[in-house]
Amino acid sequence: MEERAELDSILPYLPLEIGSSRRLLWPSKVVEALEAMSKGPDHSRVNCGEVLSIAISDIRASLSLADPLAPSAPQGYALFFDELMSRPDATNWFAQHIPKLANLLLRLPFLIDVHYQNAQTCGYGLRILGQQQSGVVLLSQRSKTSANHQLRSIVCESL
Repeated sequence: MEERAELDSILPYLPLEIGSSRRLLWPSKVVEALEAMSKGPDHSRVNCGEVLSIAISDIRASLSLADPLAPSAPQGYALFFDELMSRPDATNWFAQHIPKLANLLLRLPFLIDVHYQNAQTCGYGLRILGQQQSGVVLLSQRSKTSANHQLRSIVCESL
């Protein structure tokens, strides 16, 4: 199956598990952390750069990622969110943007599954090509206008 080969080519780059129904899943500890973050800082306690750094490190540890964050990363998060960014902007970031990013990450396995289901229809999907492996990449730009926003995306398609 071609779509299975395409999916298999990206799996080494994704920290996801394959469930019993061949669906991609986050490990349960990651789901718990992301769900807490998606409910906002009152629930997750992620309300400053230092705590965000700890949360990211904990998620990375739950994923058994080999490379830890750089030793200076916690200081960088604290510097950016707690000193360089104004307190109202940082509060907004942790209340509005972190929950949305966590929700997006929670949906990532589903979105990848949908991509490969749709790839069956059009005949090709996302694939990582090996060294010296030939392939064709088509670039196109699609625009979609909604009420007040114009959305643009660049689509890479491999044949």
